[in-house]
Amino acid sequence: MNMLFLDEAEIGTLIPPADRRVAHVSKVLRKGRGDELRAGTPDGRLGTAIVESLDDTGMVLSFRAEAIAPQLPPLALLLGFPRPIQANRILKDLCSLGLSRIVLSGTELGEKSYIQSDFFKHRQFRHALIEGAEQAANPRLPVVDTAWTLARALALPGLPGSAYQASGAQALAGQAWALDPYRGTVAFGSAPLSQAALVTGDAPLWLAVGSERGWTDAELDALAANGFSFATLGARILKSETAALVAASVALVRLGLV
Repeated sequence: MNMLFLDEAEIGTLIPPADRRVAHVSKVLRKGRGDELRAGTPDGRLGTAIVESLDDTGMVLSFRAEAIAPQLPPLALLLGFPRPIQANRILKDLCSLGLSRIVLSGTELGEKSYIQSDFFKHRQFRHALIEGAEQAANPRLPVVDTAWTLARALALPGLPGSAYQASGAQALAGQAWALDPYRGTVAFGSAPLSQAALVTGDAPLWLAVGSERGWTDAELDALAANGFSFATLGARILKSETAALVAASVALVRLGLV
C-alpha cells in the first residue's frame, strides 16, 4: 500500500477495526496518534492523512490536501468476463496501470455462471480497484461497466461502435484493437495506433480481449463491424488476464505514457 485511499465520508469519522486499513496502519506501518501517512481521495486529491486516534474501537483520520493526481490516460479495455477470482486480480492490476475505463462483457463461449455471480450482478469489484489505486499511489479509479453480451457492451455510450457508424472506418483507424491470435493480421507492438487517444479522454484508445475460451466468429465479426482492427500479441496463446495486461502495457509504452 503506497497510498491510503480515503472516501470523503471516511475523513474525520471512525473507521472500524475490521477494516484492513486499520490493521495495515497499526501493524504494518506501525503508526499511532499524531503520525502522518500519504493518502488520496477518489476525486484526485493527494495529501497527508493524520492519525487522530487509533485504538480497539477503530481509527479516525483527518486529511490535508496538497496536490492533484494526474488524470488517467485515455486507454480503455473491453474484456470478456473472466472467473470472478481472476477478475479481482485483473481489475487490481489494470487499475494500477491506470486505465480510464473497463467494460466487462459476457461472451458466447464464456462460462454463464460467471456473469450470474454476485461479483458481476452486484458490481463487487470496487475494493479491487481501490487496491490497485493504493499500489499506484493515484486515487483516481477507472469507470467500470458490465454487459451481459458483447452486443450490449458495444452499444454502451462511448464505445467505438457509435463513432464508427457515424464517421466510418477512416475516422476510427488505429483507435480500436481486438487482440486475437487467429484473426490478428499485425503484431500489436507494431500496429498503427491513433494519436487521437492522446488528445481527449472522450476518444480513448480501445483494446478488446476475449474470455478464456476466446471470441466466436460472430463476435469477431461484430467487433470488426464496430470499428475494431485485429492484432496479435505474438505466436504464443496467452490467458485472458495475461493478454489484457500485456496489451495495456504495450499500448501505454507506445503512446508514450510510461
